[in-house]
Amino acid sequence: MIDYFDALVRHGADTTSMLQASAALANCIVGIEISSGPNSFDARRCDPQGRWSPPSESVPSSSKEVVIDDVTVGSVWIERPGPALPLDDMLVDRMALTAAVILQHRRVLTDEEHTLDLLFPSDELAVLTACAALKVAPSTPVRVVAYTGGGGARLPVSGDLSPGRSTEVEADGDRLRLVPASFVPPAEFVDTVLSRSVKVGISLAAEAADAHLVVGTARFARGHAYGPQPLGSADDLGALNLLAPENHLPHRLIPDIVRANELRDSPQGVELLSTLRLYLRASTLRAAAQQMHLHHSTVAYRLAKLSDHVGFTVDALENRARATAMVMIAGGDVGEGSGASG
Repeated sequence: MIDYFDALVRHGADTTSMLQASAALANCIVGIEISSGPNSFDARRCDPQGRWSPPSESVPSSSKEVVIDDVTVGSVWIERPGPALPLDDMLVDRMALTAAVILQHRRVLTDEEHTLDLLFPSDELAVLTACAALKVAPSTPVRVVAYTGGGGARLPVSGDLSPGRSTEVEADGDRLRLVPASFVPPAEFVDTVLSRSVKVGISLAAEAADAHLVVGTARFARGHAYGPQPLGSADDLGALNLLAPENHLPHRLIPDIVRANELRDSPQGVELLSTLRLYLRASTLRAAAQQMHLHHSTVAYRLAKLSDHVGFTVDALENRARATAMVMIAGGDVGEGSGASG
């Protein structure tokens, strides 16, 4: 066990990898709490699979203070269900000593670096570390704003809009910022965008722990901002966000697909999706109605009802690509529309 932890120090482990290695060795949840200022501590927990765990009121089965130069800077612990094992006390002793060595030589990351770690994390535990450092609960609903423009233009976004201590960061030539999911661009923001030819993209909404998954949707939306509409919203692109480069976007984060999937649980919902599919193929209401042996007003009624449910006008010309993408993903195995009454 001593060699195990000494090897972590020799290979330059940080507290994140130390916690993962400790959880794997203990085969139970382990935790660390580190002082981040006067009367302020950042706590992290990790399970044996290396995944971060949310805060818990579980009582540690064994714990040890982390001490540097006779000053307590935190503590480590294990949460073993059932009776303690003979080497548990030794395990937390080595965790505490290893954490002290790591923390003694650590470089304190800036809020900007933590924000970068949240938007471009190396693993799940890095997300938890960044959230804890930035004082942002992992479940906080957020969006990512991405922009680029000439002359080094910076957008006036009040620091009050930034969740926790997150800051604006630069990555691959883009300026990126976390904002609340309810973010509405203020007037001075829009004025700056229009006056400085800045292109802006606003991502889909996600929990802070999933913010890295929607960075691509902010960039994708920015790429679709043009002319008199320099602000692009990923919400307006719906399932088309799946076309974003290097996309790793779960379907659960795309409202169009979530709402359309809800319809698949009822015959009437399947009928609405089938009607949309046939309409998109036929191109006109009358052509779709003729193929379905229905009056065109019935087809129009069904499309209006579907529009109300998914939150956008599915038969509008500007939404044709969005509606097509939605029905391809969510309605991929529904049958063709029929003449059933609507």
